[in-house]
Amino acid sequence: MKSLIVPVPKFSTFFLTVTLTSSVARLSAFEIVVDYSYDTNNFFNTPERREALEAVAARYSRVINSNLLGVSPSGTDTGTGEGWRLGFTHPGTGDTIQISTAADDKSDPLVARGLSGADVYGFEGLQKNQWILYAGGRALSSAGLGGTGGGTNFSGVFNDIDGPYHRGFDDNTPTDSGKDLPRWGGAITFNTATAWHFALDQVAGSGLVDFYSIALHELGHALGLASDWNQLPHNGAGGYTGASVLDEYNQANNTSATFLDLDSSDDFHWSDGSYDSPIFEYGDPNLVGTVGLGQPQDLLMEPEANLNSVQRRLELTNMDVAALRDVGWSVIPEPSSLSLLGLALAFSLRRRR
Repeated sequence: MKSLIVPVPKFSTFFLTVTLTSSVARLSAFEIVVDYSYDTNNFFNTPERREALEAVAARYSRVINSNLLGVSPSGTDTGTGEGWRLGFTHPGTGDTIQISTAADDKSDPLVARGLSGADVYGFEGLQKNQWILYAGGRALSSAGLGGTGGGTNFSGVFNDIDGPYHRGFDDNTPTDSGKDLPRWGGAITFNTATAWHFALDQVAGSGLVDFYSIALHELGHALGLASDWNQLPHNGAGGYTGASVLDEYNQANNTSATFLDLDSSDDFHWSDGSYDSPIFEYGDPNLVGTVGLGQPQDLLMEPEANLNSVQRRLELTNMDVAALRDVGWSVIPEPSSLSLLGLALAFSLRRRR
């Protein structure tokens, strides 16, 4: 008898404290595709708003080099067939939504086993190298939320290396596959009451919150950063143990740290204000309002966006990009090699006390 796994979608919050690039050839066609199907409150109702979010998606699309298998509605021959589901938090309502590749509830194999039907039927599967981002807005207690998750499926769907949750990534955890980082995509939502600044080519004015900075952080969560999936390396006691990040930190500081501080043992953001790093110069960063290349910036995946007169926009840092590698994504180029490409070591990464 087939077993079931029902993982809970995971989302993380981002709170606010408002106070010459190089080109590298891309080796894959990885693309984050923004889908507004569940923007039921019409948050992205202007071209400027969509352009801002799509610029964030494009930034990660230029940095990540991974290949993703396409997955048909019927799945693969290793157990994903007959119809599978994706599950995530609806950006417009906050409810969990499940979409199925089955045509309807009558052909849904899970319904045939006595389980509840999906919310949406007829999902057409995943295209090769496309990572879906469902986007919208609603009333929140924080500036934004981003994450990913899984729907109700037979265990074979989660264990299938070629299926919708791994898509060719050989990182299945056989005894705990429901907590493996899903590679199908994710969802993101923004507070409709926030006074947002959407312009990409201008610095945010007084009282406005830079949308690009917040969206970049929240999309990081959806890609697995600062989120409690099996692929996030930590020691269970508030220490980050990822090899790529530690290499970046230790090379820059001539140290031999074996872990770096997280916000807490159950909050996987970087410890707020403890570290900084230069902006990752590859993949065409948006430097408007930032500290500029070669200068120390607060880490993007800290729990608070400490925006101020010097740091008015946040970008991906070398350390944040190294964390993408730690959770399994390939990037351009390896963050730990940046010092070999001419960046001044004095600015590579500093620890603040």
